[in-house]
Amino acid sequence: MVKNSTAPIIVLGGDGYIGWPLALRLARENRHRNIIIADNLARRRWVKGVGSDSLIPIGSPSDRLAAARAIHNVTNLEFIHLDVNSDSLTALIRSQQPAAVYHLAQQCSAPLSMRSRDDALMTLRNNEEGNMRLLWAVKDYAPECHIIKLGTFGEYAKSGLDIAEGYFTPSYNGKVAERPVPYPRQSDDFYHASKINDTNYISIACRHWGLRITDIMQSTVFGAWTEDAAGHPSLYTRLDYDEFFGTVVNRFLTQALCGMPLTVYGSGHQRTGLMSLNDSVVSMSELWQQSPDKGQHRVINHLTEESFSINELADTIRELAGKAGYEVDIQRGRFDPRSENETSKLEYNVERHYVKSRGEHETLEQVVAKTLKILLPFRNAINAELFQPRHGWQREATTEQQRGADIVALNITPQGDDSDSRWEHFRRTEFPYRHINLNPGTLGSPAASVLAAQRDFENSDVMAFPIGQYGEGRAALKRAVDTANALWPSPDHQLQVSAGASQCSNILALNLLRMCRTTERKLKVLTTPHEHIGGTGAFERLPEFDVRYLTTEQLNSIEAFAHAVYVQRPDVVFFSHIAYDNGHIFPVSEWGRIVKEMVPECWVLYDVSQSLGLMTPPMAHADVVFGSCHKWLFGPRGSGLMWTSEAFRERSGGLNWSGLPLVNDATAIGFSPAGGMDFSVFAGVHAALSLHTKVGEATIRQRGRYLASRLRAGLDQLLEEYGIAHRFLNQQYALSCEAGVLTVAFDDYDPYPLYNAMNARGVHCKCIKDTCKQGEPRQLLRFGVPFYETESRLEHALSVMDQCMKQVSLSGKFVVAGQRAPLH
Repeated sequence: MVKNSTAPIIVLGGDGYIGWPLALRLARENRHRNIIIADNLARRRWVKGVGSDSLIPIGSPSDRLAAARAIHNVTNLEFIHLDVNSDSLTALIRSQQPAAVYHLAQQCSAPLSMRSRDDALMTLRNNEEGNMRLLWAVKDYAPECHIIKLGTFGEYAKSGLDIAEGYFTPSYNGKVAERPVPYPRQSDDFYHASKINDTNYISIACRHWGLRITDIMQSTVFGAWTEDAAGHPSLYTRLDYDEFFGTVVNRFLTQALCGMPLTVYGSGHQRTGLMSLNDSVVSMSELWQQSPDKGQHRVINHLTEESFSINELADTIRELAGKAGYEVDIQRGRFDPRSENETSKLEYNVERHYVKSRGEHETLEQVVAKTLKILLPFRNAINAELFQPRHGWQREATTEQQRGADIVALNITPQGDDSDSRWEHFRRTEFPYRHINLNPGTLGSPAASVLAAQRDFENSDVMAFPIGQYGEGRAALKRAVDTANALWPSPDHQLQVSAGASQCSNILALNLLRMCRTTERKLKVLTTPHEHIGGTGAFERLPEFDVRYLTTEQLNSIEAFAHAVYVQRPDVVFFSHIAYDNGHIFPVSEWGRIVKEMVPECWVLYDVSQSLGLMTPPMAHADVVFGSCHKWLFGPRGSGLMWTSEAFRERSGGLNWSGLPLVNDATAIGFSPAGGMDFSVFAGVHAALSLHTKVGEATIRQRGRYLASRLRAGLDQLLEEYGIAHRFLNQQYALSCEAGVLTVAFDDYDPYPLYNAMNARGVHCKCIKDTCKQGEPRQLLRFGVPFYETESRLEHALSVMDQCMKQVSLSGKFVVAGQRAPLH
């Protein structure tokens, strides 16, 4: 086949571990052709999503291309932010008419595919749909293009028979097949099953459409050194070592580097093929020119070492690492996440004509020495906790697996050091803050996965691609809304990602005025005296509203509440699910039912800012439910969720009056966020909701309640020791729903100096010093205990409070009742 001498080569997945060095190699070897990297940077997000990251720091695609230009004068390398599971792939093939396409844009982790239903579905959709889209795009628009598809040696059914290179002629019961058939395939996980299906689809496309495809059965790739990146850290590829994305040799080398035992899973008799990163990249980079015949499905077994069992590999790595000055032990059989219990090493030969025809390759000893040298500067960045697998693949986990299980599987009433250490691992992964924030009800500390999701969105090259920004923003918004709807389904309400509660309250107040503009009198708003000023402030400050407050009797008696509604006939009611000051849980659904029965035309608003993430949002009888995501959901600052009833949407017509909605839905006009905003917020909200889903609402509530009880006991004891009169205000309406909130009130003690001293020492709560709506002065310290905190950190917080109480006492500011400090 004669190829267009200038047609580009496309590398799908060119940002990955193999993809980046392959693209760089192709660019250097084919300077007259454009090499187009097409990637949506999913690998970066997936790895960070499991609490890990590349040990070798890697730059953005723009940084990598700039480094390639500066170091190798490569000017033919281009990056496009593209998802293979979109029509953009077809458009790319149609417009570029490539000479060859390397397809590496797949979810490559077998453990991740077995972690959860959602991960399994993501794997199948990403891998099989992307492959299918590529086949159709090439068939329709570039039928002479050579596809080089990265498969996996793990597709083969390894039964002890020698493994043919793709197709072979089997015999059975004395009969010999009349034509070659594919070597048998078998998978023990959903990832490898997706690759088997890909191979089947490729075979069909070759037979029926005449496509030219090389299918690479790639063995385990290891190492970090490549010829093109040698000596240039800005050109290095990523290297992962966690249980999901770290290949066995890379994990062993990282463990050796920090003196940890090499962890051999299961019996260690399972057998693997090996190939160094450099050998794999150089070999693959030559394949595009060796196009198969029309309609040929060529299969290549891509490995240079075929004989190692995991036990033998560990022994070899230990020996080679020892020569390099790294003495390590081997830990066998403690972990068996995949139930790999072969009784002995399977013996078979692997046919590999193509690899052998290429001649010499790197030895294992050479690769180990080069890789250890590259990784040494990053030795202190190794997180040894990532070496221990925490996810078993089987339905029933063994006792040992349960000990190492992910934190989300804990049965909470946690006791003992083991539980606390596992929570500490979770905290360091998601909330690695030195300060102890016991006031997330005001502004929580964002989770690491939330910040990473926003950072990934903002750092991607899509930021220079306006249409791409809208597309990615729309996709992130849909993911966030779908996740929230799955968590808290409410068929009678439409959900939107919104601004925080204070901004929502401002917009609602102005829209309610517009909706009721024909009313000549002031609009009556009935609320509680325990609302945050950010919620009721707009109603209190606009002269068109007449804000009235329920009394203590009316808050505590349904009959008294109903009488107040009957007498006052409010136009709007505004109720917080959990009071921001004393932490009381109000029966808002029952209140809403009474209001709607007595005053059907009254608008019912629930502010769930203090409960969103702790308790299921109440929806019954509400016209609008809204709350901030930056509190107990630990999401992006200034973000929120808002649910609106159909009646409210029809009457109001919209809350946003400019810009087209991101979602293509007529009912969302005026309610969906419009364009021209920070779309990374949607990615952060989705990450926060995903973390909430993973941990579980019941676990969060129970864990928070348990920790709050520990803090309450310690705080009560401290205050008693210092002779400080106090009382706790947490007498809940629904004790079974009590969350990790506690408020302590003082009559003759000013808590502000204590609060100020605690802040200076890195322990934070909320201090409320004001005059309440009933005219009485109040002095409160409010604590919200995040579920991710640990008992040991709470003990440290109590120790800090003890020191601060001594400090305040010695300073002469122990009792300063009657003075008023600034609100915080």
